[in-house]
Amino acid sequence: MRKNFLDSFKGWGIAWKYISANKHELTILTWLGVFSALANGSVPYIAGKFFDALVRPGTLYVGGIDVPLWATLLFIWGVFQLIALATDWVWDVRNEKFGMNIFVDYKSEAFSRILFLPTEFHKERKMGEIMEGINRAGNGLYSIVGRVIVDLAPKFLSIVVGSFFVFYMNSLLAVVLLLGIILYVFLLIRTVPMAVPLQRRTQKSWQKAYGVAHEAVGNISMVKQFTAEIFEKMKIRRKLEHANSLGLVIERIWTNIRFTSRTIVFGVQLIIFVLSVFAIQAGTMTIGELLAFNAYSAMVFGPFAILGQNWQTLQNGLVALERAESTLALPSENYEPEGSIIPRETHGRIEFKHVSFAYKKGNQVLRDVSFTAMPGQMVALVGESGAGKSTLIDLISAYYFPGEGVVLIDGVPTNKWKLKSLREMIAIVPQEVSLFHDTIIKNLAYGPKKHSNEAVKKAVQEAHADAFIEKFPKKYEQVVGERGVKLSVGQKQRIAIARAVLRNPKILILDEPTSALDSETEKFVTEALDRVMEGRTTFVIAHRLSTVRKADKILVLDSGKIIESGTHDELMKIKNGNYRRRYELHVGLV
Repeated sequence: MRKNFLDSFKGWGIAWKYISANKHELTILTWLGVFSALANGSVPYIAGKFFDALVRPGTLYVGGIDVPLWATLLFIWGVFQLIALATDWVWDVRNEKFGMNIFVDYKSEAFSRILFLPTEFHKERKMGEIMEGINRAGNGLYSIVGRVIVDLAPKFLSIVVGSFFVFYMNSLLAVVLLLGIILYVFLLIRTVPMAVPLQRRTQKSWQKAYGVAHEAVGNISMVKQFTAEIFEKMKIRRKLEHANSLGLVIERIWTNIRFTSRTIVFGVQLIIFVLSVFAIQAGTMTIGELLAFNAYSAMVFGPFAILGQNWQTLQNGLVALERAESTLALPSENYEPEGSIIPRETHGRIEFKHVSFAYKKGNQVLRDVSFTAMPGQMVALVGESGAGKSTLIDLISAYYFPGEGVVLIDGVPTNKWKLKSLREMIAIVPQEVSLFHDTIIKNLAYGPKKHSNEAVKKAVQEAHADAFIEKFPKKYEQVVGERGVKLSVGQKQRIAIARAVLRNPKILILDEPTSALDSETEKFVTEALDRVMEGRTTFVIAHRLSTVRKADKILVLDSGKIIESGTHDELMKIKNGNYRRRYELHVGLV
C-alpha cells in the first residue's frame, strides 16, 4: 500500500521538471495567484456584511455626508470584484501561454530525444508504441498544467484566505468543514494508490494496441499483398478491446470516488445548514454571515472536490509521463567521448583488429575478425544471411562498438572519434532506400549541409537519375510520396546514389544496392555506382557474386568469422572453397 501511494506521486516530479523550466513565467503566475486569492477571498465576507446592512441599516460619515452602510459595502464589493476579475483575466492569458509553451517544449524535446538514442534502441523497440506514449505524455502534461495550474492553484491559495474567515465567523462550523475535508482527503489517499498499478497496465496496453495499428499501416504494401486487411483489423481490435476492458475497471474506481466525494460534500453541507439554523436562532450568527460562510465552504471544499473529479485525468497524465520518461531518460549516443579527436587528414583507411561483437540478447555475431581496407579499395562482403555482414558495416559507422578488439578508421579507434565527423565521411546506399514524403530536391539535398542547385544537378547526372527526374511534370519539385512510394526501386536507388555523391564521402557503403533490380535498371545503377566508387574506400554487400568480381578484396564470412579472404581469382583457386562453391552455383543458376 505504501509503495503504491509513493508510486502514485512519481509522475509529479517529472511534471514539475518541465513546469519549473519556465521559472520566470511561473513566478509571475504565483504572485498573480496570491493577489487573486486575496481579492476573491475577501468578496464573500464583504457580500455577507452587505446583506446584513440591508437587514439592519446603518450609515457612515464620509466627507461631511451620511452614506448608507450598504452603499459603502456595495462600492467596496464592486472594487474587489473588479480587481479579482482583472487579475484573473491576466492570469488566464499568461497561463494559456505558459501551458502551451510547456506543451511545445515537452513535445519537441521528447520527439527530438528519440533521434539521439542509439541505433540499438531503434532496432529493438516499436516506434508506434513510443510515439503514442509521447503523445499521451504531452497531452497529459498539458492536462496537468490546465487542471492543476489553471483551475486549482489559485483556488488552493484561496483556501488559506477562506479558512481564516470561516474560523473568524464560526469556529464550530469551521471544524465541521475541516473534518469533511480530512475525510475526503483520506478517501483519496486510500483509494488512488490502488488504481495506480492498474492504470499503468492500462496505459501499457493502449500503447501496445497503437503500436500494432501503427505497424500494420506502416507495412500497408505487405498487408495488401497478403490480403490481410481483415486479419490486421481483428488483431488491432483484440488489442484495443483488451485495453478498453482494463480502462473500464479503472473508470469504475473513479466513478466510485466521484460518488463518494459528492456524498461527503452533501453531508457536510447538510450538517452546516442544520447547525447554522440553531446559531441564527441563538443570535450568534447573522443571515449575512451564513451566506458568506456558505460561499467560503464552497471556496474551501471546492478545490478538493474538483481535484477528486479530475484526478483520473491527472493520474492518466502522470502515468503517461512516467512511462514516457522511462524511455526519454535512456542515455543518448555519446557523440563526443572523452578524449575524442578528429584526425587532421582523413583518407578512408579501415582496419579491424581481432574484433568480436555480440548484441545484448544473443550469441556472438562477429568472432575475431581482422582485415585492412586501404584508401580507394573496394572490399566485398560475402556470406549467408546472418553471417555478420551488416553488423560489420554498422561497426564501421560506429552504430555499435566492438566487445573485443578494435576498429580503426584512419588509425583512430571508432570509440575515440567524434561521431558527427566520422559519419560525415561515410555515405551509404542501402538496399531499402529511405525517402521523406517530400520533393525530390528536398530528398536529394537532405541534411544540415547546404548544396547549390548546380552541385545537386551534377550529382544527379553522375547517378544517371536525371533521365527520369526530367520526365516528371514538376521535375525536381515532384513529391515522391510516403517512403518514396511513387518511385520505382531503381529510381529510389539512383536518388540514394546521387545523395552519396553529394556527401563526397571518403568511405562508401553499398548494401546489396542491385539485388531487387531488373537487368536493364541494374545496368544503369551499376554504371552509376562505378563512377561513385572511384577513389573511395568502398564496402559492398552483395548476394549476386557477379557484382563483386572486380573487388580488390573479398571477405567470406560464416557464423561471424572470416573463413576466406582474397581477390576473385585467388578465391576461385581454393579447391572446395566456400566462395568458389557459391560462385559456381550462382553462375550455374544464371
